Formats: sequence, C-alpha cells, structure tokens
Amino acid sequence: LATSGFKQHLTYQVKPLFPEMQRLRRLSSLVPHELARYRRDGWLVPSAVHLDSHELRAARAAVTDLLANNEHVQPEQLVNAHLEDGGRHSMGVRGNLGILKLATNRKLVDTAAACLGVDDVILWGVQAFCKPAGVGKSVPWHQDGPYWPIQPMLACTVWVAIDEATPENGGLHVISGSHTCGELPHQVHQDANASISVYLSTEQLGSERLAQAHALQLTPGQMSVHDAMLVHGSGVNRSSSRRAGVACHYMAATCHFRRDIRTFADQEGGLTLDFSERPLMVVKGQNRHPENTKVVHVRETPDIAS
Repeated sequence: LATSGFKQHLTYQVKPLFPEMQRLRRLSSLVPHELARYRRDGWLVPSAVHLDSHELRAARAAVTDLLANNEHVQPEQLVNAHLEDGGRHSMGVRGNLGILKLATNRKLVDTAAACLGVDDVILWGVQAFCKPAGVGKSVPWHQDGPYWPIQPMLACTVWVAIDEATPENGGLHVISGSHTCGELPHQVHQDANASISVYLSTEQLGSERLAQAHALQLTPGQMSVHDAMLVHGSGVNRSSSRRAGVACHYMAATCHFRRDIRTFADQEGGLTLDFSERPLMVVKGQNRHPENTKVVHVRETPDIAS
C-alpha cells in the first residue's frame, strides 16, 4: 500500500455560510440557525430530528442482535455494523440489516447532507459503541480525520443514542470550533481503559481549547452530528447503566475514498481498519468522484419483518 505523503495531503474543507441556505434548509428538518451553528461549532444536536418510537425499538433490537452475534469483539469497536456477512470487509463483525436500516433512514441522511452542504452523499461506515455498565472503556480526545482515508475531508458522523447518554455513563464530549484547526498532532498512548491508542492528550489540547468542551446529554432516539475534524471523545462508563450508540459515517460524494493508502493513525499503531473491501453506499444523489470503487446505490431500506 502506498503511504507516503498522506498526512501532508490530508485536507479539510470549511464550508462557508451558503447564500443558498434556504435550499439546504429544505434538505432536512434543520432550521437555518442550526446550520449556522454547525458551521461555527462543528457539532449540533438537532432540535427536531430524532427517531420515533417505532424506529427506536427497531434500532434497539438491531443493537441487541449485534451484541449477541459478536461476543468475541470489544463492544466499543463494533465496526461495519451495517454489513451482514462478517467477512473481510466487515473485519469479522457480523452486522445486520437493522443497523443498515438505521443508517439509511432519511432523517439521518438528509441531516448529514444539510450539514455537509451537498446533494450527493455516501455512507461509508457504521460503528456501534456499546459501553457496558461500570466497565465501558473511554474513547480519548481525537479527530476522526487521521483515521479516515478521505480526500478532501468533507465528512461527518451522525451519532444516534440507543440508550440515554450522560457524562456519568460515558457520553460524548466535544470541543466547539476545533474542526477549523486542521489536523492536530495525535500521539501514541498506552491506556488499558481506552479503546483507541492514537489520540490527543489534555496537555496537547491546552486549557484554552478545553475551555470550549461541552458534554452532550442525549435521550434515547436523539442524535448529534459532528464534523470529521472536530475534537471529541468520551469517558469510561462509571454508571450502573449501559450506554449504547450508533455512529453513522457519511461523506460528500465528491470526495475520494482512498483504498491505496494507510491512514496516519493506522501507521502509528492505532485502531487498524481495513478499508480495501468495504462498499461505498450512495444514499443520496450520485457518486461524483470517478476514482471511487465498490460503489453501490442504497436507498432507505424497507421495514424488516419481525
């Protein structure tokens, strides 16, 4: 695999406040001031976008099946949870159609499109993060960009709460505005209570950045959106309740998903992810980059018979 120069060429697109804000407003249930806040802060908890009771029940059932079928996998690292076969491109995780149904839900897809400011969107990954009560590991401060082979880095995550997410049970923390800082120097750390090993220390971030940290509290069915370059993380689960969430990763279909490189985090010994075989699922519009491969068109999946 070619590796040279990737870190230097990792780029990030900061989208300006669009004159066509009303067009983007029609893409989702986000209101204009929420889109402006997302551009400024790099994250958002939409006020009117959430799963209804039927969707939440289905998502919970899918996560229950996911955990039952993957007892050999660390529950904080259930990557490619939307892929059924458990083969190479799933990295051994046996996903299910219920997770795929969640990730292709129009609410999530349209929210991602509005935040990215595009009409064409690719779902390229889904990861479930399940922190068992009392023992769930932390995900230290990091940016997603160094882990992802996307150029330019116009991508986001829609994080869906399956259980209540609080600071006590390891809910997400974000640093507002950090998505505009470019790629920060992640380093290798050894921490048995952490689920990743390439991340940013509090000393690296400094008090000025940490002063912009916010704890996100989500009720089941609520969701947050964050930019690929936003500094974020979550603590260990010290509570008596499980904290489960599903992170759906989307990119603008104009981006190139680079299968020919190893990401910086992978080279440094962080979470190793095999990007060579996973499908790119066009969930809105069309693929717009001619060098993207293994492209499939997937629209919102129908209800799965119980």
